[in-house]
Amino acid sequence: MKTQLAGVMLLAVTAAAGAKDLGTWGAVFEPAEQDMLVFIQDRLQTMEQSGELARLKNEAIERVKKNAVRPPPVAGLSPAIQYRTFSYDPTFTVASTITDMKGNIIARKGDQVNPFDKVPFNQTLYFIDGDNRDQVKWIRQQLAGTTNSKVILVNGNIKETSDALDERIYFDQAGVLTTKFGFEHTPVRITRDDRVLKIEEIPVPGNK
Repeated sequence: MKTQLAGVMLLAVTAAAGAKDLGTWGAVFEPAEQDMLVFIQDRLQTMEQSGELARLKNEAIERVKKNAVRPPPVAGLSPAIQYRTFSYDPTFTVASTITDMKGNIIARKGDQVNPFDKVPFNQTLYFIDGDNRDQVKWIRQQLAGTTNSKVILVNGNIKETSDALDERIYFDQAGVLTTKFGFEHTPVRITRDDRVLKIEEIPVPGNK
């Protein structure tokens, strides 16, 4: 066994000692990857020459215009069939101590703060579906003679609704306010009720 092992080691040493550089066999090519910036420039030039770039640009502009006047509707809402009212309490817990420019403490971490204790608020908020003619008719009646209100769409064309009401119109983008206040049906009227907000889902004639 020892004799066989010694023989194998001897062969390995002999092979290593007699190894030679036999050169390179076969053709050798340098990597030929196209520069990405050059590729993009060539692609843009081709698209410009074919008119595809102008077409894509116009389509993008039209999409922006469309979303500007008619954003995606807030999902999950339906016309109010029966009256429902509930409250929203704006009280929150202070995450970290708040101070003014002079270092005076305004609120300490952990304090329960209700903004209505410090900030006056007497505005009425209305949420409607601008594509629902009955809701548009209803909100027109609500706005008559009032000056301190805000109309917020959850669906519909902002410009057309604004023109129909002769009012500045807002849109609840991505349903942020709808989610915060928790209503499920429109139209909705939100008013201050002491230290909370009173939320009303109001059925209107023909609301469908």
